[in-house]
Amino acid sequence: MSMLGASLYLAEGTEKNLAFIDRMHDAGVQTIFTSMHIPEEDPSDTLDSLKQITKKMNENGMELMIDVSSDTFNIYNIKKEEAKEFFADLGVSSLRMDYGFSYSEMKELSENFKVVLNASTINDETSQELEAVGFDLSEITVCHNFYPRENTGLGREFLYERNAYLHDKGYQIQAFIVGDKEKRGPIYAGLPTLEEHRHADPLYAYLDLTKNFFVDEVLVGDIEMSENSLKRLEDWMKDDIISLPMKEWNEELPKNFYEVHVNRPDVAEDVVRSSQSRIVLKDEVIKPLLAAIERPVGTITIDNERYGRYAGEIQITKRDLPADERINILGRIKKDAVPLLSFIQARTKFTFL
Repeated sequence: MSMLGASLYLAEGTEKNLAFIDRMHDAGVQTIFTSMHIPEEDPSDTLDSLKQITKKMNENGMELMIDVSSDTFNIYNIKKEEAKEFFADLGVSSLRMDYGFSYSEMKELSENFKVVLNASTINDETSQELEAVGFDLSEITVCHNFYPRENTGLGREFLYERNAYLHDKGYQIQAFIVGDKEKRGPIYAGLPTLEEHRHADPLYAYLDLTKNFFVDEVLVGDIEMSENSLKRLEDWMKDDIISLPMKEWNEELPKNFYEVHVNRPDVAEDVVRSSQSRIVLKDEVIKPLLAAIERPVGTITIDNERYGRYAGEIQITKRDLPADERINILGRIKKDAVPLLSFIQARTKFTFL
C-alpha cells in the first residue's frame, strides 16, 4: 500500500506546526516535507523552530524530509564539509538534494540521512554515477516538484513516461497532491505535481498517482487538508474503502445505504453494483417513484418492485443512462468524485458520505 505524507512551512509558526504534526501522526502520516530555501521565509527564524519540529517528529516516529541545495549553505552560513554535523544537530531524517551536491557528497551524506533526489532530473547517466559511488538505486527515493502557478504542473504523458523509467530503475517515487482546506501562498492555487490534479478530489488524486503512475508515497503539498479528506484517505489506506461524497440525496434512503458496499466480482460496464444490497433488502417493498428520472453519470439508484428479483439493488451510474420506471433515484455523488468510479473494480469496497 502506498503511503501518505504531508508538508509544513516554517513561516506558519512553530506552535501551529507542532499541533499540525500531532494531527498528521493521528492520521497515519509518516513523512513530512519542508524546505529550507523558500524565498518567502526568513532564515533567521527557522533553526530553533526546526529543532522543535524534528524533536516532536522523532518522538512520534515520523520522518522529516528537508529540501536543501547549495544555497542552503550560503543562507545559513555553514561550510559544505559541516553539512553532516549541521543536519544531524537539527535532527533531520531525510535530505531532498535539489542541486549543488556531487555524487560522492551525496553518498557520504547517505551514511547518516535518507537521500531523496529530484525525480525530473534523473537519467541514465545520473543512475550510472550513483551506482559508481556505491548506491543501490532501490534505496534512493526520487521526489517530483510541486507547481504553485496554474498551468505549470506536469502532464499525464510526461509523468507516466518519467515514472515508468524511474520505477524500472528501482527508485522509490514521491509526488504531490493539493490540500483542500488551507492553500499555501503567495498564489494559493494548490501545490500539485500533475496539473490535472489542481482542482481534483484528493482521494482521486491519490489513487490516480498510486494506481496509474507508479507513485510509492503521495505528499500533500499545501498547508492543510480537511478532516473529511484525511478520513477518506485513511479509510482507503487502512480498509481499502472508496468513500463517495454526495451532493444531493433522497429523504427516504434504504436502511443499508450508509453501510460499506462491495462491487460485484463481475464488473458491469455501465454501473457499479452493490453485491449485497438485494439480500439485505429482500423483505422490503420498494415502491416506484411518481416519475422516472434520467440517470446522469454519478447517479445513485435502487431498483424498485417493478424490476422483480432485482428489487433492492443499489447502483451508481458510470455513464449517462435514460429514465426507467423500474429504477428509483436515491441521490448523486459530487462532480469531482465521479472520476473515483473508475477505481471501483471487482470486489472494491465503497461507501457514501
